[in-house]
Amino acid sequence: MSDSPRIGLVLSGGGIRGVAHLGVIKALEERKIPIHEIAGVSAGAIVGAMYGSGHSPDEILGLIKKITTWQFLQPAFNFRGVLRIDILRKFLSQHITDNRFEGLNIPLTVGATNLTYGVTDYFSAGPLVEAVCASSCVPVLFDPMKIGDQWYIDGGVLNNLPAEPVRESCDILIGVHTNPVEEDFMATNARQVMERALMMAIGKNVEQSRKLCDHFIEPPTLGIFRVNDLASADVIFNTGYYAMLEYLDNNSIID
Repeated sequence: MSDSPRIGLVLSGGGIRGVAHLGVIKALEERKIPIHEIAGVSAGAIVGAMYGSGHSPDEILGLIKKITTWQFLQPAFNFRGVLRIDILRKFLSQHITDNRFEGLNIPLTVGATNLTYGVTDYFSAGPLVEAVCASSCVPVLFDPMKIGDQWYIDGGVLNNLPAEPVRESCDILIGVHTNPVEEDFMATNARQVMERALMMAIGKNVEQSRKLCDHFIEPPTLGIFRVNDLASADVIFNTGYYAMLEYLDNNSIID
Protein backbone atom coordinates (compact mmCIF):
# COMPACT_ATOMS: atom_id res chain seq x y z
CA MET A 1 0.00 0.00 0.00
CA SER A 2 1.26 3.49 -0.82
CA ASP A 3 2.21 6.08 1.80
CA SER A 4 -1.02 7.92 0.98
CA PRO A 5 -3.74 5.30 0.61
CA ARG A 6 -6.83 6.14 -1.40
CA ILE A 7 -9.79 6.07 0.97
CA GLY A 8 -13.32 5.42 -0.22
CA LEU A 9 -16.58 5.98 1.62
CA VAL A 10 -19.69 3.91 0.85
CA LEU A 11 -22.97 5.41 2.08
CA SER A 12 -26.25 3.50 2.34
CA GLY A 13 -29.78 4.73 2.00
CA GLY A 14 -32.10 5.10 4.98
CA GLY A 15 -34.27 8.18 4.53
CA ILE A 16 -33.66 10.91 7.09
CA ARG A 17 -31.52 8.43 9.01
CA GLY A 18 -28.95 9.09 6.29
CA VAL A 19 -28.22 12.36 8.09
CA ALA A 20 -25.99 10.15 10.26
CA HIS A 21 -23.63 10.03 7.26
CA LEU A 22 -22.98 13.73 7.79
CA GLY A 23 -21.95 13.11 11.39
CA VAL A 24 -19.63 10.32 10.24
CA ILE A 25 -17.99 12.62 7.69
CA LYS A 26 -17.56 15.36 10.28
CA ALA A 27 -15.78 12.92 12.59
CA LEU A 28 -13.49 11.79 9.77
CA GLU A 29 -12.66 15.41 8.98
CA GLU A 30 -11.81 16.15 12.61
CA ARG A 31 -9.49 13.13 12.75
CA LYS A 32 -7.79 14.29 9.52
CA ILE A 33 -8.86 11.22 7.55
CA PRO A 34 -9.30 12.25 3.90
CA ILE A 35 -12.05 10.98 1.62
CA HIS A 36 -10.92 10.41 -1.95
CA GLU A 37 -14.01 8.76 -3.39
CA ILE A 38 -17.66 8.24 -2.44
CA ALA A 39 -20.30 5.74 -3.55
CA GLY A 40 -23.88 5.95 -2.37
CA VAL A 41 -27.53 5.21 -2.93
CA SER A 42 -30.62 7.21 -1.97
CA ALA A 43 -29.80 9.27 1.16
CA GLY A 44 -26.15 8.30 0.76
CA ALA A 45 -26.16 9.59 -2.81
CA ILE A 46 -27.68 12.89 -1.65
CA VAL A 47 -25.02 13.31 1.04
CA GLY A 48 -22.27 12.36 -1.42
CA ALA A 49 -23.46 14.88 -4.00
CA MET A 50 -23.86 17.73 -1.51
CA TYR A 51 -20.56 17.06 0.24
CA GLY A 52 -18.70 16.52 -3.01
CA SER A 53 -20.00 19.84 -4.30
CA GLY A 54 -18.29 21.69 -1.46
CA HIS A 55 -20.83 21.90 1.38
CA SER A 56 -19.65 21.04 4.89
CA PRO A 57 -21.52 18.44 7.00
CA ASP A 58 -22.86 21.14 9.33
CA GLU A 59 -23.98 23.27 6.39
CA ILE A 60 -25.82 20.35 4.78
CA LEU A 61 -27.52 19.57 8.10
CA GLY A 62 -28.71 23.17 8.31
CA LEU A 63 -30.14 23.05 4.80
CA ILE A 64 -31.96 19.78 5.50
CA LYS A 65 -33.48 21.17 8.70
CA LYS A 66 -35.11 23.94 6.68
CA ILE A 67 -37.12 21.38 4.74
CA THR A 68 -40.55 20.56 6.14
CA THR A 69 -42.26 17.21 5.73
CA TRP A 70 -45.28 18.68 3.96
CA GLN A 71 -43.06 19.89 1.12
CA PHE A 72 -42.52 16.29 0.05
CA LEU A 73 -46.20 15.40 0.17
CA GLN A 74 -47.03 16.42 -3.40
CA PRO A 75 -49.21 13.81 -5.14
CA ALA A 76 -47.88 12.27 -8.33
CA PHE A 77 -51.38 11.60 -9.71
CA ASN A 78 -50.34 8.61 -11.77
CA PHE A 79 -50.13 4.82 -11.42
CA ARG A 80 -46.40 4.59 -10.75
CA GLY A 81 -46.14 6.31 -7.36
CA VAL A 82 -48.10 8.42 -4.91
CA LEU A 83 -45.57 11.26 -4.46
CA ARG A 84 -43.28 13.25 -6.72
CA ILE A 85 -39.52 13.62 -6.44
CA ASP A 86 -39.65 17.24 -7.64
CA ILE A 87 -38.84 18.77 -4.24
CA LEU A 88 -35.61 16.80 -3.99
CA ARG A 89 -34.68 17.81 -7.52
CA LYS A 90 -35.31 21.45 -6.68
CA PHE A 91 -33.36 21.21 -3.42
CA LEU A 92 -30.32 19.70 -5.13
CA SER A 93 -30.46 22.12 -8.05
CA GLN A 94 -30.50 25.08 -5.67
CA HIS A 95 -27.40 23.97 -3.78
CA ILE A 96 -25.32 22.23 -6.45
CA THR A 97 -24.08 24.81 -8.93
CA ASP A 98 -22.53 22.38 -11.43
CA ASN A 99 -24.97 19.64 -12.41
CA ARG A 100 -22.26 17.24 -13.55
CA PHE A 101 -20.46 14.42 -11.79
CA GLU A 102 -17.29 15.83 -13.31
CA GLY A 103 -17.82 19.09 -11.42
CA LEU A 104 -17.61 17.50 -7.96
CA ASN A 105 -14.59 17.96 -5.71
CA ILE A 106 -14.76 14.27 -4.76
CA PRO A 107 -15.54 11.56 -7.34
CA LEU A 108 -19.00 10.07 -6.74
CA THR A 109 -20.69 6.89 -7.92
CA VAL A 110 -24.48 6.67 -7.55
CA GLY A 111 -26.43 3.42 -7.73
CA ALA A 112 -30.02 3.27 -8.99
CA THR A 113 -32.26 0.27 -9.63
CA ASN A 114 -33.16 -0.19 -13.29
CA LEU A 115 -36.84 -1.05 -13.13
CA THR A 116 -36.93 -2.53 -16.63
CA TYR A 117 -34.03 -4.96 -16.37
CA GLY A 118 -33.96 -5.54 -12.60
CA VAL A 119 -30.29 -4.60 -12.18
CA THR A 120 -28.32 -1.85 -10.48
CA ASP A 121 -26.96 0.79 -12.82
CA TYR A 122 -24.10 2.95 -11.60
CA PHE A 123 -23.69 6.59 -12.60
CA SER A 124 -20.39 8.45 -12.26
CA ALA A 125 -20.42 10.84 -15.22
CA GLY A 126 -22.86 13.20 -16.87
CA PRO A 127 -25.94 14.81 -15.24
CA LEU A 128 -25.72 14.59 -11.44
CA VAL A 129 -29.07 15.68 -10.01
CA GLU A 130 -31.05 13.33 -12.23
CA ALA A 131 -29.01 10.32 -11.11
CA VAL A 132 -29.30 11.21 -7.42
CA CYS A 133 -33.07 11.66 -7.73
CA ALA A 134 -33.38 8.33 -9.53
CA SER A 135 -31.42 6.65 -6.73
CA SER A 136 -33.81 8.16 -4.16
CA CYS A 137 -37.16 7.08 -5.61
CA VAL A 138 -38.47 4.80 -2.87
CA PRO A 139 -40.80 2.34 -4.66
CA VAL A 140 -44.54 2.87 -4.29
CA LEU A 141 -43.92 6.04 -2.27
CA PHE A 142 -42.23 8.10 -5.01
CA ASP A 143 -42.84 8.30 -8.72
CA PRO A 144 -39.99 6.50 -10.59
CA MET A 145 -37.42 8.63 -12.40
CA LYS A 146 -36.82 8.33 -16.13
CA ILE A 147 -33.27 8.68 -17.47
CA GLY A 148 -32.98 8.20 -21.19
CA ASP A 149 -35.45 5.46 -22.04
CA GLN A 150 -35.11 3.63 -18.69
CA TRP A 151 -37.14 3.94 -15.49
CA TYR A 152 -35.33 3.91 -12.13
CA ILE A 153 -36.22 3.48 -8.47
CA ASP A 154 -34.30 3.56 -5.18
CA GLY A 155 -30.81 2.12 -5.56
CA GLY A 156 -31.08 0.45 -2.17
CA VAL A 157 -33.66 -2.04 -3.42
CA LEU A 158 -30.94 -4.23 -4.95
CA ASN A 159 -27.77 -2.85 -3.36
CA ASN A 160 -28.01 -0.58 -0.34
CA LEU A 161 -24.24 -0.47 0.20
CA PRO A 162 -22.65 -0.04 -3.26
CA ALA A 163 -19.09 -1.09 -2.45
CA GLU A 164 -18.56 -3.05 -5.67
CA PRO A 165 -18.02 -0.16 -8.12
CA VAL A 166 -15.33 1.50 -5.98
CA ARG A 167 -13.62 -1.46 -4.33
CA GLU A 168 -10.86 -1.78 -6.90
CA SER A 169 -10.10 1.94 -7.04
CA CYS A 170 -9.70 2.33 -3.26
CA ASP A 171 -7.00 1.01 -0.94
CA ILE A 172 -9.23 1.42 2.12
CA LEU A 173 -13.02 1.25 1.98
CA ILE A 174 -15.28 2.48 4.79
CA GLY A 175 -18.92 1.38 4.68
CA VAL A 176 -21.63 3.21 6.62
CA HIS A 177 -25.07 1.64 6.99
CA THR A 178 -27.95 3.77 8.28
CA ASN A 179 -30.88 1.48 7.53
CA PRO A 180 -31.15 -0.89 10.52
CA VAL A 181 -34.38 -2.76 11.18
CA GLU A 182 -35.51 -2.44 14.76
CA GLU A 183 -36.46 -5.70 16.45
CA ASP A 184 -39.43 -4.40 18.44
CA PHE A 185 -42.13 -3.69 15.87
CA MET A 186 -45.89 -3.47 16.07
CA ALA A 187 -47.80 -2.49 12.94
CA THR A 188 -50.78 -0.18 13.26
CA ASN A 189 -51.57 0.26 9.57
CA ALA A 190 -50.82 -1.16 6.12
CA ARG A 191 -48.34 1.58 5.27
CA GLN A 192 -46.14 0.65 8.25
CA VAL A 193 -46.21 -3.00 7.20
CA MET A 194 -45.16 -2.07 3.66
CA GLU A 195 -42.41 0.22 4.92
CA ARG A 196 -41.00 -2.43 7.27
CA ALA A 197 -41.09 -5.12 4.58
CA LEU A 198 -39.12 -2.85 2.26
CA MET A 199 -36.58 -1.96 4.97
CA MET A 200 -36.09 -5.64 5.80
CA ALA A 201 -35.47 -6.54 2.15
CA ILE A 202 -33.07 -3.63 1.66
CA GLY A 203 -31.22 -4.41 4.88
CA LYS A 204 -30.68 -8.01 3.81
CA ASN A 205 -28.75 -7.10 0.66
CA VAL A 206 -26.13 -5.25 2.71
CA GLU A 207 -24.69 -8.49 4.10
CA GLN A 208 -22.67 -9.31 0.98
CA SER A 209 -21.51 -5.77 0.26
CA ARG A 210 -20.22 -5.16 3.77
CA LYS A 211 -17.71 -7.98 3.27
CA LEU A 212 -16.01 -5.82 0.64
CA CYS A 213 -15.45 -3.02 3.16
CA ASP A 214 -12.32 -2.80 5.29
CA HIS A 215 -14.29 -0.92 7.95
CA PHE A 216 -18.04 -1.06 8.57
CA ILE A 217 -20.02 1.31 10.80
CA GLU A 218 -23.70 1.04 11.68
CA PRO A 219 -24.54 3.84 14.14
CA PRO A 220 -26.65 2.43 16.99
CA THR A 221 -30.27 3.32 17.80
CA LEU A 222 -31.08 4.59 14.29
CA GLY A 223 -33.81 1.98 14.06
CA ILE A 224 -36.02 3.99 16.43
CA PHE A 225 -36.35 6.82 13.89
CA ARG A 226 -38.85 6.78 11.05
CA VAL A 227 -37.39 7.34 7.60
CA ASN A 228 -39.14 10.73 7.36
CA ASP A 229 -38.43 11.97 10.91
CA LEU A 230 -37.01 15.37 9.95
CA ALA A 231 -37.55 16.69 13.48
CA SER A 232 -34.85 14.31 14.75
CA ALA A 233 -32.17 15.44 12.28
CA ASP A 234 -29.87 16.83 15.01
CA VAL A 235 -30.05 13.66 17.10
CA ILE A 236 -29.43 11.48 14.04
CA PHE A 237 -26.45 13.63 13.01
CA ASN A 238 -24.91 13.30 16.47
CA THR A 239 -25.54 9.55 16.50
CA GLY A 240 -23.40 9.18 13.38
CA TYR A 241 -20.78 11.58 14.67
CA TYR A 242 -20.22 9.87 18.01
CA ALA A 243 -20.42 6.38 16.51
CA MET A 244 -17.59 7.25 14.11
CA LEU A 245 -15.50 8.85 16.85
CA GLU A 246 -15.91 5.77 19.02
CA TYR A 247 -14.94 3.52 16.12
CA LEU A 248 -11.84 5.61 15.42
CA ASP A 249 -10.86 5.46 19.09
CA ASN A 250 -10.77 1.68 18.83
CA ASN A 251 -9.67 1.10 15.23
CA SER A 252 -6.92 2.45 13.00
CA ILE A 253 -8.07 3.55 9.55
CA ILE A 254 -4.66 4.72 8.40
CA ASP A 255 -1.66 2.91 9.86
